[in-house]
Amino acid sequence: MTETNKNPWPINVNQAIVFIADCSNKHEMKLISSYIEKYQPAGSAYEVVYRPLRNSRQQKLRKGDLCLAVSKYEDCFLVPVRLNWVPKQKRHDGIELIDFISGRTTNPNRLHQLASRLTGGLDNGVVVGEGASLSRLRSEFAKKQEQGFQYADLGAFVERSALLALEKAQRNVSGARYRIPHLINDEVLNRPAMRAALETIQKNSNKPLAALEKYAHQCLVEMAATPTPMGNDLAAALGKYMSTRGFDPNIDIDPQEIERIRKLLKEKPVAFLFTHKSHIDGFLLLWLFHKHNLPPAHIFGGINMSLPGLGTLLRSSGAIFIRRSFSKDEVYKSVFKNYIDYLGEKRFPVMWALEGTRSRIGKLMPPRYGLINYVASAYARDDAQDLVMMPISICYDQVPEIADYDALQGGGSKRPESASWFMEYINSLKKPHGKIHVSFGEGVPISRYIDQSNPVVEPRAIQKLAFDLAVDVNRATPVTVNGLICYVLLENGHRAINFKELSEAIASLLTLSKLLDFNVSNEVENFSEATLRQYLQQLGETGVINVVNDGIESIYMIPHDSGRKAAYYRNGILHFLTTSAIAELALLGVRSEGKEAITEFHNEALRIRDLLKYEFFFEGSEDFIQSLEQEMTLRVPKWKSLIVKGEDATRQIIKNFDPLIGHGTLRPFIEAYLLIARTLRMEAAARNSEPKALIERALTLGKQRVLQQRIHCEESVSSVYFENAIKIAESLNLLEVSEDIIERRQQWLNELRYLTANIRVLASVSDAKRLSERARLDETLAYS
Repeated sequence: MTETNKNPWPINVNQAIVFIADCSNKHEMKLISSYIEKYQPAGSAYEVVYRPLRNSRQQKLRKGDLCLAVSKYEDCFLVPVRLNWVPKQKRHDGIELIDFISGRTTNPNRLHQLASRLTGGLDNGVVVGEGASLSRLRSEFAKKQEQGFQYADLGAFVERSALLALEKAQRNVSGARYRIPHLINDEVLNRPAMRAALETIQKNSNKPLAALEKYAHQCLVEMAATPTPMGNDLAAALGKYMSTRGFDPNIDIDPQEIERIRKLLKEKPVAFLFTHKSHIDGFLLLWLFHKHNLPPAHIFGGINMSLPGLGTLLRSSGAIFIRRSFSKDEVYKSVFKNYIDYLGEKRFPVMWALEGTRSRIGKLMPPRYGLINYVASAYARDDAQDLVMMPISICYDQVPEIADYDALQGGGSKRPESASWFMEYINSLKKPHGKIHVSFGEGVPISRYIDQSNPVVEPRAIQKLAFDLAVDVNRATPVTVNGLICYVLLENGHRAINFKELSEAIASLLTLSKLLDFNVSNEVENFSEATLRQYLQQLGETGVINVVNDGIESIYMIPHDSGRKAAYYRNGILHFLTTSAIAELALLGVRSEGKEAITEFHNEALRIRDLLKYEFFFEGSEDFIQSLEQEMTLRVPKWKSLIVKGEDATRQIIKNFDPLIGHGTLRPFIEAYLLIARTLRMEAAARNSEPKALIERALTLGKQRVLQQRIHCEESVSSVYFENAIKIAESLNLLEVSEDIIERRQQWLNELRYLTANIRVLASVSDAKRLSERARLDETLAYS
């Protein structure tokens, strides 16, 4: 029987009963004993032994000799039982922090249990796990020993079986949100694969096996999560508090997607990889998984986050703390591999940030290969089930850390993390930040990329897997209202525009989004003037934009100290626009006619794509050209018949685009590269250039160029943008001294000046079209 009730006695069992009572305190021991006595059938023989199955450290709660109890009978039936606590008044939207103070949880402590007798806030019943005869358990114990598993004795195996049976029964009552692993040490370190790995290491290193086993245990204790039902509840309550303190409490998430994920989790092991935008991310997902009754995910974190107090809370909610580097530690690698393998085998999902660190500029950063490689390698064997890597896009209307990100891009230093810092951060979340959008990708099975008959996973396969994950999560990331607002305002630099100009520009982008089938948020899907005004007000309140109401009409602009802040939200939608933006810019490089014009167009597009390869996730050359032509055909159906006519006809294609997006999408990155190229050209040719010093000088030069209005917007003066520019310079060997270094640096500078000039052409065409349309409307109004 698996439902919670008051009667612990199994049905249709004629043997003597041995109850194994799982208790967390002496009060629970008394309650279970009273239930057993109250419902005892007449003439039945039984024994009760008490065990703290969920917390083996509570040795004082061990009562009764299990071996002695079963020895009294030729065969007996063993039944595991535990109490089930239920708040009499449940919340519909999940648990809250106040519930822990009042004890209104499914895991009350002893004081709350005793107080509930007076307050009536809790009810309790008995959860009964599936029982088994002693003869059956002896047979299963023998089979496990033959397979290489080691247990202290039959009693230890029976207790393990009792705990697993109770956990299964508890899930049927309390839900999948409380599904947590137990007996980690035994289940991981006693695995035949783990023992074989240690024996291999012992042979290769000549170290004593006992010493290796001891170190393996230390490694597991250091990394392994120690989740508890209360820890899950507390982390979910904290996640709800953080995610609703300054945000709309209604998270934008599709219920049908939740059901798709629920089904997938029942069928296959799953690893979730989320986009990392804020410190809220992990806590938000813990709350959402808890709220929607999904199995809690084990979240990977750096060992630096195992802070006093905070580390204990995170471990109890499923955090796995791993070292930053362990490629040369064979024991640590073997423990990690077997731990991950165990979690997947038991359907405990794992989770980590796809990028490894938070994105400081709003768009997806390059994925980190390390964890993807280690987790994929854990499944690189014939008998492993196919792991699905499921990306999760988390998108915030506004990010609480935006001021920190702006300071870091401007050359500031990162604040050290500590428990006190974390409390300060939570306190800062009370400002309004809009809505949170959460969406899932399609998912990527690793069987597409690895040969499970080969235990060595090829680096190229991991790179392809990571790339496809990035593409998948970008597709799932929606266009947001703030992304559209900031796109239009940044396109205008630091020039103010009125509401009509802003709304018309956004309307053009919305038309393009429908034409090219972009994924959009609910607010964009149901866009209205009221929605736009609401989001403008929010951006104004947080200082991302300036709203000036003193004149005859309200005007909106990017302040000179907020370019990078606005760019953060604009960057979140650029992955949808990049291909078409490159097409517009590449058209300006066409000088030929006939088929040569199309070839020239393709080559110029590929050259620009290669320049931006560290900024965006591009398909291979052939697929990219195919996507480029498809978008061109959707936007200007007759473009091929025009481009073959030569340069003048090609310029006509550009005028037919509505809207023009090449300058608004690509200018900040190319201008940032131009700043690095200009700084590099000014460097002394007699010594190698150091990236850090180069960035510092480029920041200084960029601030000057902004004041001189030679840079469109201060967002281009970004250390993160500069880092990618330096990667390009390094790939061209422009940082090292050589005989022709001055000429090659000048050549790169000239190439970027050429692209910058063409971007300004696109901007001027866009301005001319806007001014022409305004003049036409003014003339129409004058004669109406």
